[in-house]
Amino acid sequence: MVVSLVNFLLYLCFSLLMGYFLLKSVPENQRPSIHMSVRLIKGVAAAVPVLLFVPVIRLIETLYVQFSIPLLESIATVVFEYSAGQAFLVSIFLTVAIIFSTPVEKWSRFSVFLVVGLVLAASWSSHGSAVAGWVGFIGNALHLLAVSIWIGVLAIVAWFAREWEQHQSFYRWFSVTAVFAVIVLIGSGFLLMAAIVPQYVQSWLLSYGQILFIKHLLFLPLLLFGLHHLILGLRVRVGPSTNQIKSFRIESLFAFVIFLLSAIMTEQTPPHEVAQVLQTESVSFLMNIFLEQSLNVQMVQIVMTAATFVLLAIAVGLFTYASYSLIRSYQYRKATSFFLISIVFIYVGLMGSVDVSEGERDLTVYGSIEEAVEQTYGADTHIDVLHSEYVDEEVYVIYMVDESDLVAEKLLSTEGGYNRLPNAMLTIGGTAVIEEDQKIRTFRVRSGNWHNGSNTFTYVTFGMIRKPSEIARVQIHYEGGSYIAELEQNVFINVVSTNEDWADQHPIDFLASDGQLIETYARNIMEEGVYCH
Repeated sequence: MVVSLVNFLLYLCFSLLMGYFLLKSVPENQRPSIHMSVRLIKGVAAAVPVLLFVPVIRLIETLYVQFSIPLLESIATVVFEYSAGQAFLVSIFLTVAIIFSTPVEKWSRFSVFLVVGLVLAASWSSHGSAVAGWVGFIGNALHLLAVSIWIGVLAIVAWFAREWEQHQSFYRWFSVTAVFAVIVLIGSGFLLMAAIVPQYVQSWLLSYGQILFIKHLLFLPLLLFGLHHLILGLRVRVGPSTNQIKSFRIESLFAFVIFLLSAIMTEQTPPHEVAQVLQTESVSFLMNIFLEQSLNVQMVQIVMTAATFVLLAIAVGLFTYASYSLIRSYQYRKATSFFLISIVFIYVGLMGSVDVSEGERDLTVYGSIEEAVEQTYGADTHIDVLHSEYVDEEVYVIYMVDESDLVAEKLLSTEGGYNRLPNAMLTIGGTAVIEEDQKIRTFRVRSGNWHNGSNTFTYVTFGMIRKPSEIARVQIHYEGGSYIAELEQNVFINVVSTNEDWADQHPIDFLASDGQLIETYARNIMEEGVYCH
C-alpha cells in the first residue's frame, strides 16, 4: 500500500509542477490569474525526490537484511546500479534547479524542461520499464508526460485560479494542447498494453486487469469533459467563469481517481501471461462475483447474451443523456451522476458476459521427462534436468534453462510416460544461477497447478546450493513447522500445503550428511508471482 500511495503522490506532483510552469510560460492575457504560493510549488518539487527515495530504502533494506550485504555497500549498489537509485539521484539535481528557478517567472519555460527531466527519471525506474525494457520506458514516459500536461493545467486552473475574463484566448491554446496530449496518452497506452497486457480480456481474472478495466471506463467521462471544454473553446460566448471552474474541478477529480487506480496497479502482478500468473495468484474477488464455478487454468471470452445487450443499451442511453446534460445544459452534477451510473451498467454487462473454461491440457504422452519439459522452449534452448521427485502421480522436476534460470515444473506420471500441465512452471531468474553460491526462493501459491485444492496455501521452496560443497540436505523452518529436503545435484525442492498464511520469514539450515549445521540461509520474503529474480 505504501508504494501505491507514493506513486499516487508522484503523479499529483508531476501534474501540479507541469501545469504551474506551463501556465506561467503563457502570457497573462491568455490564462487565468493563478493564486498559488511559490512556497507551495517549491514544496511540491521537494516532495519528488523524497517520494522517489522510498523504493530506494526498500531495496537497500532487501540487500542489507536478506542478502547480508554491508550497509554502505548496499547503499552504493542501489544508488549507482539500480534504476530506482539512479532516478533518485537525478531527481535531486533537477529539484534543486526547479526550486531556484521558481521565483523567476521568466524562467518558467526552463522549469518545464526540468519537470520533463523528472518525469523521464521516474519513468526510468517505473513498473513499465522494469517489465518491458525500453518499450516500457518510452511508453511510460510519453504516458506520464501527456497526462501531466493535460491534467496539470486542468488541475491548476480548477483549484488555484480565480475568475478571469480572457476565456476565449485560454481555451484556444489549451484545447489544442489537450487534444494533442490525449492522442499521445491513448497511443502510449496502447503501446504499454501491448507490452504488458497482451491478453486484455483474460486479464480481467486478475486484480491488475480489473483495475485497468475500471480505469478505462472512468476515462470515458474524462474524455467527455475534455470534449466539453474543447467545444467551449470554439464558442464566442462561454459563460460565467465560476461554472467553468466547477467543470474543471469535476474533470480533475476523475483524473485524480484514475491516478489512484494507476498507482494501485504498480503493486499488482502485470498479467503478461494470465494463465501463468494464476498459478500463484487467486482470481480477483470482483471477477469471482460473476463466476459460477471455481477455476484451475482459465480461458476467458465474452459471450453476448440478451441480458448483456439490455445492460449495454441502458448504459448507452444513460451515457448519451449525461453527455447532453454536460455539453448542452451545463448540468455538471447531473452529468457526473449519470456518467457514473452508466459506467456501472457497462461494467456489470461485460463482466456478466464472460465465459470461463479450463485451459486445454496437453494429452500427449512424452516418453521422458526431458522431452516433456522441452516443449515450452525453442530448439536452440539448452535444458539440463537436475532432479525429479515423484509424489503419487505427480512429478516435481527441477531444471536449468541455458545455465541461467532455475525452473520447477510439475508433470503427471502416466502409463508410458508423462503428461504436461499448462503453465505449471515456477522460475528463478535474474543473475545466472551458476554464478551464485546459493540461490533459493519460496513461492506462496494460492491457485493453479501447483496449488493443492484441499488447502488455502501451497508453499514451494526450491533452489541450487553450489557452496559449501559438503551440504547434504536442508531444513526449512516455516512458521508452521520445519521440513527437511535432500540435496541432489546441488538442487532441492520442498512442497507443503496448509490453510495457514505463514509469515514470510523462513530461515533455511544447511546440514551435512551427519546432521551437523553448516550455516543458515536467511529468507525474509516469499514470492507471489511465477517468476522472480
